[in-house]
Amino acid sequence: MMKKPFTFLISFLILFITLSSAYVFSFPSGALPSLPPSVYAGGYTLMEAQDRKILCKGGEHARLSPASTTKIMTCLVVLEHCPMNEEVSVAREAVGVEGSSAYLRVGEHLTVEELLYCLMLRSANDAAAALALHVAGSIENFAQMMNEKAESLGLSDTHFQNPHGLTAPGHYTTASDLATLTCHALENENFTKIVSTKSIVIGEGENRRTLTNHNRLLFSLRGCIGVKTGYTIDAGRCLVSACTRDGTTLVCVTLSCSGDWEAHTALYEYGFKKIKRYTLEEKEFTLPFSESDIPLTVGHDSYTLLASPEDTVEFSEVCPHFICAPIEAGEKIGYISVRINGEEIDRIDVFSKEERADSVKQGFFRKIIGFILRFFKKLF
Repeated sequence: MMKKPFTFLISFLILFITLSSAYVFSFPSGALPSLPPSVYAGGYTLMEAQDRKILCKGGEHARLSPASTTKIMTCLVVLEHCPMNEEVSVAREAVGVEGSSAYLRVGEHLTVEELLYCLMLRSANDAAAALALHVAGSIENFAQMMNEKAESLGLSDTHFQNPHGLTAPGHYTTASDLATLTCHALENENFTKIVSTKSIVIGEGENRRTLTNHNRLLFSLRGCIGVKTGYTIDAGRCLVSACTRDGTTLVCVTLSCSGDWEAHTALYEYGFKKIKRYTLEEKEFTLPFSESDIPLTVGHDSYTLLASPEDTVEFSEVCPHFICAPIEAGEKIGYISVRINGEEIDRIDVFSKEERADSVKQGFFRKIIGFILRFFKKLF
């Protein structure tokens, strides 16, 4: 009686292995699909910074507590309203804020730059409060400035109540909004310099502080340029990072993700294999001009696009054989056809770099005859 179940189990295992093998080897050699890694997070997204192209996502519009990744907006608002060398006197209300701290003292004087390093490397909540009070006079007023900036960037699922990210009702964002915000912030050179700093010493004497960036990816991931870590019991582990390789920058966001370091590393390895930036450099060249033997100088601007490394990208000139007067400087002459896998996806204008009038006063029919003669001369 025991043989039948055992025989059935063996038969089932053989069938399972056979079917599994058939599935795997049904793909052409070397063509197994490249799937995004599994990410266990409340919300995540991987975005290309320049074109804002989404490479992979999950729960990206879920409104979640951002913890200290809030400080990305705090830093950006401060940078847009204060010079880096402006002096800040630490207000009493900023001292002793719970959570991560730079241990600021009442009346201590630091520059905006020094406080921003405390904010983004040590994730100091007292630095966030000191900057907010300096810029806006109160935490509430500064939060309003943060929300106005969010609205201007189209972050429709984001609302801030404070500059540090401690849990508060109505304080939330999404992985998608945080990625968009970070792409914008990275356009600010001072922001990028601060968040990509591994370690720095600020102040002198009793005000001397050594700050080390909490972002482990800066020390382990090739091309990483920082951005911001975050954690509260309510929010869980939050991480926003950016990475640049071969001229392409990707931004990764995970909210409420316990394995965030590993997730970001895996997402970047996936993303950089799926995307490539193609560039057509700015160029000048000449085209035959029908009114004289002097050719016309034309040109086009530089152009970049994103595509998969497996795609075939082509740039083809589509310009007339001859240019007839009159021509104005900046006038469109033709275009460059941009094709991916044979399909036109865009056109780049080719325009005149100079002005040309009729070089010879002649009648209409003589112009026609001259044009035909020059055409055949060039042709043969």
